[in-house]
Amino acid sequence: MHFAHSRLTAAWGVACIITAQASLSSAEQSVAGDLDRIDTKRGVVAVLDLPGGGAEHVVALAAQSELTLYFQSKDSGQVDAVRKAAAKAGLLGQRVFADRGALGIIHLADNVADCILVGETAKAQVPKSELLRALRPDAIAYVGDQKIVKPEPKGYDHWTHPYHGPDNNPQSADEFVRGAFRTQFLADPKFSPMPEQTVAGGGRIFKAMGHIAHKANQNAMLNTLLCINAYNGTILWKRPLSPGFMIHRNTMIATDDALYMGDHESCKVIDAKTGKVRDEIKVPKGLTDGPVWKWMAMRDGVLYALVGNPEVKVSTKPSTRGGLGHWPWGMWEGHDYKDPRTAFGFGRTLVAIDIKSKDILWSYRDEEFLDARAICMNSKNLYLFSAEHFLACVEVESGKLLWKNKDDDLLKAIGPNQKAQHYVTGYATTCYMKCTEDHLFFAGPQRKQMVVATARDGKLAWTHPDGNLQLVLRKDGIYAAGPKATGVRLDYESGKKLGALPTRRACTRATGCVDSVFYRTSGGTVRVLTETNGAEHIAAMRPPCQDGVIVSNGHLYWGPWMCGCQLSLYGNISLAPAKAIRENGAATALQTAAGYREVASLGAKAGDWPSYRGGNDRKDTTTVAVPDGVQLQWKAKICNGALPTAPVVVGGFVFIADRTGAVQCLDPNGKQVWKSYTAGPVYYPPAVSKDRVFVGSADGRVYAFEATTGRFLWSYRVAPEERWIPAYGRLVSTWPVAGGVVVHEGLVYAAAGIANYDGTYVAALDAVSGELRASSDSSGSLASEVNGGVSMQGNLRIVNNELQFLGGGVYEVARYQLKTLNCLNSPKVQLNSQFRTAFYPLYPTYGKFVSLEHSREDGSTIYHDASYEGSKFTNLTLAPPLAPGQKRISKEEARWAVRRGKNPPKDIWSDKQNRRFTSFIVGAERIITSGHSEKTPKEKFLTAINMADGADVWTQSLPSEAVKGGTAIDSEGRIYVALEDGQLLCYQP
Repeated sequence: MHFAHSRLTAAWGVACIITAQASLSSAEQSVAGDLDRIDTKRGVVAVLDLPGGGAEHVVALAAQSELTLYFQSKDSGQVDAVRKAAAKAGLLGQRVFADRGALGIIHLADNVADCILVGETAKAQVPKSELLRALRPDAIAYVGDQKIVKPEPKGYDHWTHPYHGPDNNPQSADEFVRGAFRTQFLADPKFSPMPEQTVAGGGRIFKAMGHIAHKANQNAMLNTLLCINAYNGTILWKRPLSPGFMIHRNTMIATDDALYMGDHESCKVIDAKTGKVRDEIKVPKGLTDGPVWKWMAMRDGVLYALVGNPEVKVSTKPSTRGGLGHWPWGMWEGHDYKDPRTAFGFGRTLVAIDIKSKDILWSYRDEEFLDARAICMNSKNLYLFSAEHFLACVEVESGKLLWKNKDDDLLKAIGPNQKAQHYVTGYATTCYMKCTEDHLFFAGPQRKQMVVATARDGKLAWTHPDGNLQLVLRKDGIYAAGPKATGVRLDYESGKKLGALPTRRACTRATGCVDSVFYRTSGGTVRVLTETNGAEHIAAMRPPCQDGVIVSNGHLYWGPWMCGCQLSLYGNISLAPAKAIRENGAATALQTAAGYREVASLGAKAGDWPSYRGGNDRKDTTTVAVPDGVQLQWKAKICNGALPTAPVVVGGFVFIADRTGAVQCLDPNGKQVWKSYTAGPVYYPPAVSKDRVFVGSADGRVYAFEATTGRFLWSYRVAPEERWIPAYGRLVSTWPVAGGVVVHEGLVYAAAGIANYDGTYVAALDAVSGELRASSDSSGSLASEVNGGVSMQGNLRIVNNELQFLGGGVYEVARYQLKTLNCLNSPKVQLNSQFRTAFYPLYPTYGKFVSLEHSREDGSTIYHDASYEGSKFTNLTLAPPLAPGQKRISKEEARWAVRRGKNPPKDIWSDKQNRRFTSFIVGAERIITSGHSEKTPKEKFLTAINMADGADVWTQSLPSEAVKGGTAIDSEGRIYVALEDGQLLCYQP
């Protein structure tokens, strides 16, 4: 029996569960009836046990909608039936997924599901507590005729305004966001144009993306508004934004059912469910200098706004540059703020509008221009600032001017706006005034010094010498995150320094939750623990440039990003409070089939290519002579719409897997011998040893199959529990076995995890029995002082009697003693990262290029360096032997900087075609490569090159790019190439 689960595609995401009803077996219960009960157009329907309509009914739910279907049953026959029906419909691994498991535990993380349907025969198998756990707040479960709505937990807070609330203080009161965290989802988009603005409400995240794409991967989101499910990352809808309007300002407000968004014409009321404009609010011409919305706030059914004159119109700037590129600080129009009559966010008319009636409740007009970056509101009053003119207070209820302070000492202290728009200071568009009930605070990129005034009358209270500070106002003090060791915690009344804060790296703002303040460090995020005054490092990602870390509805949110930096994770990412690891009930870690110890002989041969890149060291070398020429012998279609892995070849048979979870074997003529399944995507190819095929799956398990038949032998869950999350269009374990496996001396090695804060789990399993022989579960937290450790960010290899893989931002290479799996990395107590990864399973576009460094018998070295995300390359080069005493140049694994060292010796030869390579096969005299040239990226090749002189021996055109490490050679000199379009090609000498 086989356990299956296929990939979750990007076709609109996650999360509805249907537990099959007894009534589904009747003809009266139609697919249309089920779809009517599912109150979402985009999500996942997970069917637990087959309904009356069988597997076809499950597949039809996906075929007749935009839903993605997740099926779970303890019956492997039912799982196989769903898989076959979905494959026939072309939906397996696209929008239909099948998984095996008892119904007492649903294999989804908390708060992922949008709907649950439970029938009479199944409801006894699924505890109500499980249904409520998996449901997101406000979602519905139908248990027979009973309707259960999961309420939003008391204590949630929502990030309704760009700076959390009208006071501009980015401090959440959410009672759930505290303690340790675990990944909730990883989602698209991975990258955003600049600027970016985010608000959240009603279980949705609204992201407005701006007009500058300084990297090619941002172009698709230029001037785009996204609505995203806040619990599972599903993009619910998107719509274009008005070009020419600069969005980085306080003109977005999220409510339970709508997004209020001001622009150069009006305030649009956008329906949160559909994305359609359902209303429009305009201020009468007689009240204002123009129709442009400069600033907005909302409270108790009243919309407050600054409306005024037309502004400089920004132009949309798409990028034509590839890779991650550089930062275009000089590309923005209108950021000099020289003339308030045209600059962003300056106006003279404040209004209060009844939201229901759209009546103007009051208006206030001033002769001077008010700066929208310096407007804030506490419970009673609005505070207004006109640079070098006055600080004023208007009563919220009446619009009455309560006071206007023009004191010289105050205005001199605040001073004129400083030049901003720089990677250290930050963005000129950033808000620089915040308030509490008692104080007003001036600090930000444009400020020379920090200034505090009283909210009672605007009198100067005190100053602090550093102005470029990102403030989070908390009960225990003012947290002021600053660059170059200027970060401090200050007393409200006196400005006295209460303590120091870790350095804030560059421009990104600080935000807070109940027990923490978050901001950018050098490579990642620093988390200041306010109760202990300690600090932790979140190495995998940094706060996005304008937003910082958003805290809302019980979760934390990062991204998407506008830069590369020293990161491991890119995208729209959410973390949730971590719960204790739970054992998965009856589903034990090791699962075996009858007769699993006995297998038939495969007939391995000398010169086989049994594992990824030819061997456990991933050196791409072969003892087989590279042929003088080749011709296509056969081609086979491995998968549709999913990336295959590289092939491996043993005994003349080819073994290959793909991201639908399928593993298959082809005979020497390209005919399929067998096809079996894992329960999640497979990113790296099988390893063949002892007449068995071993594969690591994103479901968190290692699988063993009989090599000759594909018969399931055993699987072992390396992941600590069944906890599945959305990850870039797929549903995977929080701890996927994403780096493949290596087999050495009768043991199968695997590692599970994504980021160190989730935990990193490493195991050595007996190849015959699947039994655990050694393990490591603590390397994710090597440095407890900063919560730092190893992240699982690379494919596994064995080097120098160590198990190794890329370890994320702090630990370049994770290292484990082979027999005991003791982690050999020394703890690093630091709040910064040095290293970068773009892990191929998560980012196949950026991680697909390979580097090479091969030493020949004469001491010469052939090498090629490709940066981790494919923007920097060296040409393939043969370098002469090192001179006596000369040391080899140390290179980062990720090849961020491609270096030759000082005064390198003259190359023997260097390829001048600027070719990028996705695979190598290195023979004694020749090297086989696949890839494309920089000048003709659409022309893909398979080429053999003489190592002695760099001359091409032969070239074959490929219809598609070869996958990473996607070539193999067998004992007869046949060459196999797996392509990104799902084909496998075989070339014979």
